[in-house]
Amino acid sequence: MRKVRFIHTADLHLDTPFKGLGYLPEALFNRIKQSTFDSFERIITVAIRQKVDFVVISGDLYDGANRSLRAQLFLKKQFVRLEQADIQVFAIHGNHDHLQGKFVQLTWPENVHFFGSEEPDMHPYRKNNDVVAHLYGYSYPQRAVTENIATRYEVIEGAPFHIALLHGTVGGNTDHDPYAPFTLQELIDKPFDYWALGHIHIRSELNQEPPIVYSGNIQGLNRKEEGSKGCYLVELSEVGNDLQFIQTAPIEWQSTTLSTEGMEGMDDLLNGLQKLKEAFRSKQTDTILSVSIDPGNSFGSELQDPSVIEDMLDHLQEGEEDEASFVWINRLVVEHRNEDLLRDLKDSHFLKEMMEVFNDLDQLDEVLEPLAKHRKAKRFVSKDAFDPEEIKREAQNLLIETMTKESGR
Repeated sequence: MRKVRFIHTADLHLDTPFKGLGYLPEALFNRIKQSTFDSFERIITVAIRQKVDFVVISGDLYDGANRSLRAQLFLKKQFVRLEQADIQVFAIHGNHDHLQGKFVQLTWPENVHFFGSEEPDMHPYRKNNDVVAHLYGYSYPQRAVTENIATRYEVIEGAPFHIALLHGTVGGNTDHDPYAPFTLQELIDKPFDYWALGHIHIRSELNQEPPIVYSGNIQGLNRKEEGSKGCYLVELSEVGNDLQFIQTAPIEWQSTTLSTEGMEGMDDLLNGLQKLKEAFRSKQTDTILSVSIDPGNSFGSELQDPSVIEDMLDHLQEGEEDEASFVWINRLVVEHRNEDLLRDLKDSHFLKEMMEVFNDLDQLDEVLEPLAKHRKAKRFVSKDAFDPEEIKREAQNLLIETMTKESGR
């Protein structure tokens, strides 16, 4: 029975600066900056242990087109590990690591095959002198590729399996720039046995037959990219396909809500938060955690004071840089019951008008973007991590807190 086994990965984003986290203790920040490298090294270890035939990388190997020599040398070292295990590599460049960048040119090991940027081209995979698979791909010649590249992929006969690498946006997805857009039906209609997709950081199996798969990125880059990250181990055969996701990211972004039901004071609340931290620590994966506190009827004005929240956060973060597995609470927010507060402040015409202004805000990105580009502020702000709806909610909460204090409630 003919079959082929490979690793599908994408969106390595080596050299990611992790803007917005520069305030962390240096030891933790260094671990976070290293996380994309560590995750990819784990992927290579999986490939060798699983004795796969090859590894496919569907774009954005680096976070920027002007990739550093350090990142390239790291990648070359990992590819040499694969070469020593007789494992091939097939890779395309995406919008982040397009070919117009300025960087030091290296010579890659013979097992590494990069696809060109003029048209989708094909590289054969041979095993025991037999052609087992044809692999197809297209690298971005510049950052913005707005045409539908998928329509230009064509199968070349002569192999039992045909695998396409594509870095682009499936129709309807608005989380990322709409580069190389395509529809799911367009890929289904093409006679390929597997579509190895990149660009969208959320892992997604869009179709089962043939498998059309976003592997997601290998390491969450901000709090909008929660949960497990890694790669797919894929086996295609004449009788069926098998896909297995493998977690490799050393750090996970997570969010959770803590109810204060049954708690009687600040000591109970802090103990509850500590228990929450230890529950995540027991998973033995470094975690950056966002916690929402549902105050219920147990807490009053003390959780409406920003200085109290800030002191709680400092207390919960203390000593985490010394832990073998850290749980860093990055955000601590209180879920305000805005409806009740608005009812109490029903005579505030100013507040009502301000709420209408919030509802009309739909171009918040344009307001926030200059902050992300500011020479000093950009170290602490990541435009990719902006959540306009959350920013509006927090601004509403701050306004209501201020009105509540001024009204003496």
